[in-house]
Amino acid sequence: MELDAVGKAIQQYHLVPLVSHSNLGLEVTMQRVDAQGALSTQPVPQAFSDQRKNAQIHHGFAQSQLKISTPAMPDLAALMAYLTGLTTTARRALAIGDYLWPLASTPVLPADLTQIPLTNTDAIGNKRRQQQAKQYDITKLMTTGTHVNLSFNEQLFTRLYTETFHQQYSSYVEFRNAIYLKVAQGFVRMNWLIQYLFGATPTLTIQATKAKRQRSSVHSPAGRYSAVTGDYTSIDAYVAALQAAVRQHQLLSISDFDGPVRFRSQGELTNLAKQGVYYLEFRGLDLDPTSATGVDQNAVAFLRLLASYFVMMPALPAAMVAQVSAQAAALTAQVTTENPTTASVQAQPALQVLDALRDFVTKQGLPASDGVLLTHLKTRVSDPKQTLSAQVAQQAEPLAWANQQAQAYQTAALAKPFELPGFTGVDLSSQLLAEQALRRGLKVDIVDENASILRLTRQQQAQLVVHGSGTDLNPQALTSVLTHKVAAKQVLAEHGVQVPASQTYRSANQLIDDYDRYAAGGIVLKATDRNQAVVAFRIMPKRALFEQVVRQLFEQTNSVMAEELIVASSYRFLVIGGKVQAIVERLPANIVGDGRSTVQTLLDRKNGRALRGTAFAYPQSELKLGTIERYRLQSYHLDLDSVVGRGTQILLREDATFGNGADVLDATNDMHQSYIDAVEALAAKLQLSVAGFDVMIPNLYAELTPEHPEMAIYLGVHAAPFLYPHQFPMFGDAQPVTQQLLAQLFPVK
Repeated sequence: MELDAVGKAIQQYHLVPLVSHSNLGLEVTMQRVDAQGALSTQPVPQAFSDQRKNAQIHHGFAQSQLKISTPAMPDLAALMAYLTGLTTTARRALAIGDYLWPLASTPVLPADLTQIPLTNTDAIGNKRRQQQAKQYDITKLMTTGTHVNLSFNEQLFTRLYTETFHQQYSSYVEFRNAIYLKVAQGFVRMNWLIQYLFGATPTLTIQATKAKRQRSSVHSPAGRYSAVTGDYTSIDAYVAALQAAVRQHQLLSISDFDGPVRFRSQGELTNLAKQGVYYLEFRGLDLDPTSATGVDQNAVAFLRLLASYFVMMPALPAAMVAQVSAQAAALTAQVTTENPTTASVQAQPALQVLDALRDFVTKQGLPASDGVLLTHLKTRVSDPKQTLSAQVAQQAEPLAWANQQAQAYQTAALAKPFELPGFTGVDLSSQLLAEQALRRGLKVDIVDENASILRLTRQQQAQLVVHGSGTDLNPQALTSVLTHKVAAKQVLAEHGVQVPASQTYRSANQLIDDYDRYAAGGIVLKATDRNQAVVAFRIMPKRALFEQVVRQLFEQTNSVMAEELIVASSYRFLVIGGKVQAIVERLPANIVGDGRSTVQTLLDRKNGRALRGTAFAYPQSELKLGTIERYRLQSYHLDLDSVVGRGTQILLREDATFGNGADVLDATNDMHQSYIDAVEALAAKLQLSVAGFDVMIPNLYAELTPEHPEMAIYLGVHAAPFLYPHQFPMFGDAQPVTQQLLAQLFPVK
């Protein structure tokens, strides 16, 4: 087909990339069910904050319906990642025994449908839902699915209108409306093909075991709760048709229209022509039960490609719109009600459409991924058993299969509670903060993945957060200073607290030459610019080993601080909002014998725990056998095949850091108040709202007194401290530190 004037202008001004990178948003609705696939009777999860304010995770028509909505974005991979994070967040907030139903078909409904609890967030909304339950078939209201919101880059409209179309249209808004109108017409015409490719509801309800199998029962004409059709002749005609349906009591309100495409604006629909269409909402996707998110990325990519195609192709003549829309509805009825495992009557036209799209992709130089997509979709046409609807229809026990899918997705979501799928490119603390932010309805953008920088947004307020806890709640200059260990230590000393004696070395040879100076006592070696490059010796090793360790450290850094070793227990105090909110004790990497197992077995057993793994990718770092650990084993006269006596603890290191295999124990409720007061007073002097203080304390139960300041020796202070050790300690209670930080960043007004 020949390009129209808009398509030719897009080519002329090289605007194809703007067309093909349209903004996409997703609204996915799922049901909460129990292990048998019946509607959940458990209360609405409280984790999602105020339902009237949470636009990302909230409830639909019924209490059991959970609606997950993403922001709009041009990057499809980023969109799916965001949806993955939101869906995982939703699953983790469910009560034990609850699952998300993977099908758009209804789960097991109660015999008395009036007993289905409706969402009750406010009086007006509750009254409206009660009216809907009386007006429409409640079974159809209980189906679910995915809506795709699509808008074009505003630069596309402004460039085209300014350069070419300002003379053909009376206003910029009219021009934008015309573009969205022809895309909507295109979606309506191709709905039959979309349903063939992505339909996944052979029956309307999972209990309809004897019903004829279809490609999409939810999106067939019989699956809709209203028979109102949209008029896509013009924007005014669309509005008038819906207003007439309300007057004739076919719809309770315009927002109840359940046709495949809706025009969306920022104001009242009655002013749509004047205010302009802001985006299109395609409402016709079943859930993909083979995806944890319920969304087939191919479907979203295909809708975007169709939109690009329709933007550049001629619109229907106004006189033909009604006739073509009626033909499209008939095609949709035909295709959706076909047996999903057999070839469609429309298979040949489907292949012709896909070939036309491939030709469009080639001629317009669209990404190669679009060509790959079309090749994949053609296999669904040539082999209908590869369609989602066929895969579901072929299940011998659909209810059991759907329950199995739901439970498998729930298990996967809970397998690594410290990790947020879709956001794993940032560090652990950032992932934990992102999950809590999503729960509260905050928009979470990854500004810089490598630097773990997030932007959290609530309405008009935005906050940048670095590494999960670095915020502008702290003084910027001091935050920069504290990244350097030597400077941080000097700051602590200047504020009147005890710090260990130390000296900084710029070369390995310089430090090795001073070996005899430290030979009589213990020593701690720290890279000055790296938090976890630390080695401690209570008794100085032989010179050869010392030299080896020093040279290994200098391979990681340009300077090393040699510090006095403090014999005491190591604690991390986490300050949020100027108050100590959590404390953990760090025990050096160790194993404890059982009288039967070898050292290697004990190591493997400890490293096999769910929360242990690669340092900083897991809350508890795995035990390694490096130079220091082997030296420590030799000091106990042990090797990997040695059996360790029952109850005997073997220290593999003498330093205790989060990255060197330390055991982390929550000590928040055990610490004497005097130490908490001292840390809070120091944070106030430094004007640090969020900070981590490393303190060596011989006895956490003994009171800290002015006469004995040596009872609290400060090793360091961090302006962007880790959050994850406090939420996932090895022993003790998890502390809600991400919630506390968000409360500081976004205080309730």
